[in-house]
Amino acid sequence: MQAFIRVLQDTALMLTRIVMGVVMVAHGWHRWQGAGVDAQAAILRAIGVPSPELMAWAVIGFEVVGGILLIFGLGTPLIGFGLIVLNCGVIFLHRAGIFYAHNSGWEYNAVMAAVGAMLLAHGSGRAGLDSLFIQPRDEDDEYR
Repeated sequence: MQAFIRVLQDTALMLTRIVMGVVMVAHGWHRWQGAGVDAQAAILRAIGVPSPELMAWAVIGFEVVGGILLIFGLGTPLIGFGLIVLNCGVIFLHRAGIFYAHNSGWEYNAVMAAVGAMLLAHGSGRAGLDSLFIQPRDEDDEYR
């Protein structure tokens, strides 16, 4: 039973990574090729973010490159931390006061930050490439 639960956890982590990675790449690609970097920088400038052009490129780069890495399960805890920082920043700088995303609220960003926290805490699982570099710790190791 314990092996089944571990496989279920690894599968859930893999699906979370892949879906989150695809969403990140899609959003970053849209900011870059759809709306454009200038439009993203204008949004950041309007809310008072310093160096809006540099920050726009940083967000786009994080979303596209980080999303691709996340799909493969590389650097998962680091990408998770980045998701927390980015989305908490969006919540506090731009979306304060309004909850629903369809009203330009912060609910979407809260979900993204929560997924980032989960990825930070649990990593990529055994199905991610992180497992080639980081040996996952077994729960049984605590008792040895």
